[in-house]
Amino acid sequence: MDGRFFENEYPNFLLSPPAIPPAIQIGSLGNLAFEGIQTNYAFSVADPQQLYNLAQNGWQHDALNVPPCTYGDQLSFLRTTTNTTFAYAGVINTAYQASTTQATYGNHTIADQLAIVARLIKGQLGTKVYMVTLDGFDTHANQASTHADRMQKLADSIDAFYTDLAAYGNQDEVLCMTISEFGRRVEENGSNGTDHALQHL
Repeated sequence: MDGRFFENEYPNFLLSPPAIPPAIQIGSLGNLAFEGIQTNYAFSVADPQQLYNLAQNGWQHDALNVPPCTYGDQLSFLRTTTNTTFAYAGVINTAYQASTTQATYGNHTIADQLAIVARLIKGQLGTKVYMVTLDGFDTHANQASTHADRMQKLADSIDAFYTDLAAYGNQDEVLCMTISEFGRRVEENGSNGTDHALQHL
């Protein structure tokens, strides 16, 4: 997956963005999976309530009346991006507040992220693609215990996620998939871990 899908779906994204974000990444950095030629199509958010509060302190910017030069193009891009951020803050917050958490999530990052996604889905935001992140798989040493802990957190969080969705009848409408940034070798190295590989799933 990369930004080409979103470029085809939203060819005028910068000048005429859709009413809801095409993709949301829970976290502060846009993932390259959503990177297009002109922009990153994922809207990154850590806390919808905080985002909404911050957005209410800003204002809309004129992205059309800019100088006809490179500076004007850059200014238009920045103003459009800012306007999109403010506009999305409201719809995200509305969806987030329209539901409550109906499952017991663990006390760790992946669980927190999935809990936010569940509330946005149950609140009928309408965004089709969400990305959450679980770090800690770069296990060059002592892989067994670290890897097992990460996989348990992932499994428990996904279980809570689907339990949460089931409370609103959304469990059969959502598909989860996992991807990795890079693969690992099958054979163990000399530090009870595994090194990077060329292939991955």
